Amino acid sequence: MENHFKINPLYLFGSITLGAIGAVTINKLKESRHKQHTIDQKNVEIAQQQEIYQDKFPALPNCKINKLLWRDDKGSALYQELKNLEEITCEIEKVPNLAYDLGITELPLIQNPMLGCSKYRSVFGGEGFLPETAFVNHDCFILQFAQFGPSDLLSKTKRWLRAGPRKHLFFRSEDIRAGIVVVGGLCPGLNVVIRELTMTLKFNYKVDNIIGAHHGYDGIYNNDWIELNHSTVKQIHHQGGCFLGTARTVFEPERILEELKKKGINQLYVIGGVGTLKCMQILHSLIKQRKLPITIAVIPKSIENEIPIVEKSFGVESAVEEAQKALQSGYAETHSKQNTPAIVRLMGTNTGFLSMFASQAFRSVNVCIVPEFQFDIYGERGILKYVYDRLKAKGTCLIVVSEGAVHSIRDAQVQDKGKDASGNIKLGDIGAFLKQEILKYNLAQGIQSDVKYIDPLYMVRSVKANSHDSKMCTQLAQNAIHAAMAGFTCFAVGHLSNKTCLIPLSEMNSGSYSNRITSTNIQWQRLLANTGQPLFLNEQNQ
Repeated sequence: MENHFKINPLYLFGSITLGAIGAVTINKLKESRHKQHTIDQKNVEIAQQQEIYQDKFPALPNCKINKLLWRDDKGSALYQELKNLEEITCEIEKVPNLAYDLGITELPLIQNPMLGCSKYRSVFGGEGFLPETAFVNHDCFILQFAQFGPSDLLSKTKRWLRAGPRKHLFFRSEDIRAGIVVVGGLCPGLNVVIRELTMTLKFNYKVDNIIGAHHGYDGIYNNDWIELNHSTVKQIHHQGGCFLGTARTVFEPERILEELKKKGINQLYVIGGVGTLKCMQILHSLIKQRKLPITIAVIPKSIENEIPIVEKSFGVESAVEEAQKALQSGYAETHSKQNTPAIVRLMGTNTGFLSMFASQAFRSVNVCIVPEFQFDIYGERGILKYVYDRLKAKGTCLIVVSEGAVHSIRDAQVQDKGKDASGNIKLGDIGAFLKQEILKYNLAQGIQSDVKYIDPLYMVRSVKANSHDSKMCTQLAQNAIHAAMAGFTCFAVGHLSNKTCLIPLSEMNSGSYSNRITSTNIQWQRLLANTGQPLFLNEQNQ
């Protein structure tokens, strides 16, 4: 009989396993040697990067590179983010950056001072307390809309760059001289923004040179600056108004740029409205043309919530809260004396959000008139007839009207009062006009009535920020600094879907966006369901 050689399956399995382990070990050794060679080669090139950067950007001298950080294969997080934004496949809206504007191809590796290097967290000083996971990754974005219908395509929705601290920075703290300026009218929360800009620059980024311009552009033109530090801004958030002062002044970009150069300002933080967005885009184009290392960050404000793209501007909620006092007075007047309608005029030149939000909050408004919708004063379906009919039926009527609705009247005209220094139209008083017309109409109908006119127009904007707006102002100010420290410029910070994002000024000024009330706006539809008011159009079938 022939002897057959038999292999034990256990020995066979063991041999194969040992062979596989040996192959993996050899490959790991090869990869380790290649990785070490790559790191050594990269470290050799580090010194050249600093020299190249300094040659191209003399405004940031002596930028020392932390070589230890280069042991991370990913390198500079800021470089990755900027490179990603340049990719043709990147769908995030590109925000201008000084690296782009100045043609810089090599960035110094400047670590964010807030990055925690160990488990120890500094209790004092505002640095070294954030874990690496708290910093924004290079491919993070915020969608324009949080809600999608059956016919909406995700691919057609704008993606805005997410705001937040960056792990690596463009500026070194000791090279920064920051300027803060407030432009336009008052708004609740201005002092919160000024304070938070100062505190974050000082304690989180160790910036010592911070100044603020008195009374808007006038402070820049007249070299009227004040040094901002912990002591000067410590308590200002408990006050209304504007600590720095504000003004409506003619915008002169060449003059502003020259003054910024004289003061050595390389970070400009501007708090302003729609007009400021356009002015700062013009100023940035000059800065870019002259290859100057100056960033511009805009914290947009609007008491009437007219800033495009963003969901809600800071200060609006505080104004709505303050407006409740005027509405309560109007309610008391019209319910205390028969046939006595009350009119409350609120701010809102182009939009009626403040009137709409205040009416929604109060819940007892009978008529709300906003600039977005035309209406008739006279006729069978006009406001006068509606108020008269309500007085006959109920004896009361509380009317809220936006100041800008004066231009939405179809069958009458109220004379404007000229223009201010910024070229804005001074509107005629629609509240006073309605009062006189209601009195005349009711008298002609045989009703002896009175009309109480309450005008808290400037009261609602001068109060200090409530808790909601205070939190919003804090977030906006902090994120404006985070972005500016990373070199981003010509942008505005704003909230979308309760998240903060960076929006290029070119997009906000493109004319493709407008923040106005529409007939399909769910908030407006809720208001109409509450008031029960008609459209006030004579030819409209209602």
